[in-house]
Amino acid sequence: MPDDMNDTRLPETLALFGATGATGRHVLSYALKQGYNVRALARTPAKVAINDDNLTVIQGDFEDVAALEATVKGAKFVICCAGGPSGKAYQKGMMLGFIQRLWPILEAESSVDVFSFQSVIFAPEPDGSLPLLLKILGPVAAYANGNTEMLKDNTAVTKFMGANKKSSFDYIVTRPGAIKEKPDGPTLVADQDKASLATITFANLGAFTVDALKDRSLYGTYPFVVPKK
Repeated sequence: MPDDMNDTRLPETLALFGATGATGRHVLSYALKQGYNVRALARTPAKVAINDDNLTVIQGDFEDVAALEATVKGAKFVICCAGGPSGKAYQKGMMLGFIQRLWPILEAESSVDVFSFQSVIFAPEPDGSLPLLLKILGPVAAYANGNTEMLKDNTAVTKFMGANKKSSFDYIVTRPGAIKEKPDGPTLVADQDKASLATITFANLGAFTVDALKDRSLYGTYPFVVPKK
């Protein structure tokens, strides 16, 4: 009898924050197609447009600790691709507060291998490292688009994660650039040193985010997400 006919392993569980967002809905769709069990947090579950036997939607928001715990429970992989509203409507410190609440939950949940956080291209590594061009462009672009608080928040999140790294789980901080809702686009890869201002698609970013979970060379890193050459 072929070995795969004896394989009774259950699908791996992925916890998702930001499932109804521009990237998150593509993460959700792709993860389900890859055979994951997905537990997704949603303030309004009806906004999750996918019905699937392998999907569990937990009602709650980022301040609901019990809902955060229920979402992470039993998950091997955890993804956050939530970003909040861009521009001046962005709530100051929103993501940092969420990550600070989530962090002890990730540490306590022994099943978690890695946490993936989608940041922004202009956010530096915890030690402040960032290519010179991005250091110059970042504050200017953020101010021009009304995203100064968003950049500050993502920078604070990365710094917090670096300062509070736990041995019980690892993390990946992805830094994509401009993203558009296009029907197709280039395959994406991680680059630890060079960023790209080329436009990528939300669909391809969603697929990259899920696939990166099993690339252990990315654990503990802050890769830029760039088009494959």
